[in-house]
Amino acid sequence: MEPRTDSAFVDAVASESGLSAALPQLAYPAVLELLHRHYGLKGGLVRIPTEKDETFRLQTETETYLVKVSSPDENPEIVQFQTACMAHLERVAPELPVQRIVPDVNGDLQVLLETPDGSSDRVLRVMRFMPGDLLATCTPTAGDLHSVGSRLADLGFALQTFDHLRADRLLLWDLKHFHRMRPLLEYVEDKQKRALAEQIFDQFDARVVPFLDSFATQVIHGDFSPFNVLVDPLHPGYVTGIIDFGDAVRTPVIFDVSVTMANLLGTDVDSPWEPALHVLDGFLSVRPLSTRELDALPVAAKARLLLRALITQWRASQLPQRREYLLSHSKPDWERLALTAAAPEPILRTKP
Repeated sequence: MEPRTDSAFVDAVASESGLSAALPQLAYPAVLELLHRHYGLKGGLVRIPTEKDETFRLQTETETYLVKVSSPDENPEIVQFQTACMAHLERVAPELPVQRIVPDVNGDLQVLLETPDGSSDRVLRVMRFMPGDLLATCTPTAGDLHSVGSRLADLGFALQTFDHLRADRLLLWDLKHFHRMRPLLEYVEDKQKRALAEQIFDQFDARVVPFLDSFATQVIHGDFSPFNVLVDPLHPGYVTGIIDFGDAVRTPVIFDVSVTMANLLGTDVDSPWEPALHVLDGFLSVRPLSTRELDALPVAAKARLLLRALITQWRASQLPQRREYLLSHSKPDWERLALTAAAPEPILRTKP
């Protein structure tokens, strides 16, 4: 078989990531009927906007739940992988504040919603709704960010013993494929942005790609971002909830912490790297990284922020009706990326 060109690879990985099709929305009555039939639940539904799944908050008389119906172009086996990941964490690390899956009336952790021709099977899941504030809506201290990093390392340790047949899924967000994402540059018209992106691709090719096979690898959360971490400043551990395992994948461990760092790059105008380094310090207090991994990490963090901007640009071309909205959301990423790239890159060393 001929190896895929990078352009064909981008198309293939986007398809398996569940991002290649417009999502047909289910009507509220249909979702409520499914919940009553499979879970014996009834109540009021509120739709929550998300990237792939159809997501709802269900309020019954006594409890609040999160309801997810997978995209019709996401393989049910990959959804089962995500579910199995969460179930594993509940078994081996019940102390971790990970969102819990609610079994259906038969004790199953998910329900396959079959279509007559089997062409767009979807998966229904119900989870406990976790209270708390998103990290994205808070102003964390250096100590708070340290706690975020250490909690991520704890999560990674718990996932070391987890495996699944679909753990090696193709995922657009997986940085081990970043060097093959250059075709996304064609959607960047601004010359300065394109030059910055090419510089980061070159750095990744030089400092990350040659060592990919030597980095510690396992299943990771994959999106430990401020929008998937719930916090409470009054809680001793600060982190009170970990949600959304939709980007779980087997990949180098450094790409897990690079996601969290990427979301903090450039948020402090005067010290673009500082918030991200507080997270890294917390991570390293629990789980050390090798000298080679630490050298790759700053580039990986910038690459992740760039990837988000590039994917947004690409999706704007695929969804013209949302173009202006999507591009408005990518603008801050480009600004933070430029700010970070202009600042001296930190030299990271192993802790004594």
